[in-house]
Amino acid sequence: MSSTAEIADLIARSNRILVVTGAGISTSSGIPDFRSPDGIYATAEEKYQLPYPEAIFDLSYFDRNPEPFFMLSRELLEADIRPTPCHRLLARLEETGKIELIVTQNIDMLHTRAGSKRVLECHGSYLQGHCRDCGKGFDFDYYKETIKTGEIPRCFCKGVIKPDVVFFGESLPEEFMRLYDRPPEADLLVVMGTSLSVQPVAGFALSLAPRLPSILVNREAGIHDGQFDLVYHGELDHFAAETVRKLGFR
Repeated sequence: MSSTAEIADLIARSNRILVVTGAGISTSSGIPDFRSPDGIYATAEEKYQLPYPEAIFDLSYFDRNPEPFFMLSRELLEADIRPTPCHRLLARLEETGKIELIVTQNIDMLHTRAGSKRVLECHGSYLQGHCRDCGKGFDFDYYKETIKTGEIPRCFCKGVIKPDVVFFGESLPEEFMRLYDRPPEADLLVVMGTSLSVQPVAGFALSLAPRLPSILVNREAGIHDGQFDLVYHGELDHFAAETVRKLGFR
């Protein structure tokens, strides 16, 4: 396992960092991940009376019964969820001009709340939504209070407003697919908080790892560790705090 000193040194020597993040960087904020033993999928079937756990993010099921998704959304929006040290580290690196792009699988908007602007949410987010009937677009501010009251947000045409979170049955944003074909020019790849098991984001990161200096930061060992130059296992908040200190950030 690599030390935070080695990782901080490589970050300090890099100027165009491409970052890929997953659920692991947000779990300390209070957001459960999806696939852990106590994650969303492990509890969703019983909690929301679903036919199968993944139905909560299944587009065809949503169109028949959107209520479970909005029940989960209400819980997430009402929770005291704040950016973690990892989000703040990446925002600070962006302030210093080192971040080329953050590609995140997360839909929690915490990168934006931490201050990052170079963010591509490849699984979408709540920042915008569209009517399932007429296609009209809405900003998050228009419908978030409706979700918080336990109601289903609706368009002027009475259709359901679905946040632009990518469900099963939907394509990832075109912006990401273009990036997949033409990745940005970068001098370092940093992957944080993901086991790289979800496609196509995993394939995107793994295709770049042999071509760039690369760092993988995750709580536990994984099958792809050997494809990265530097690997850190452990609590991500501790990693972020140590890296901030070694980089000399205040």
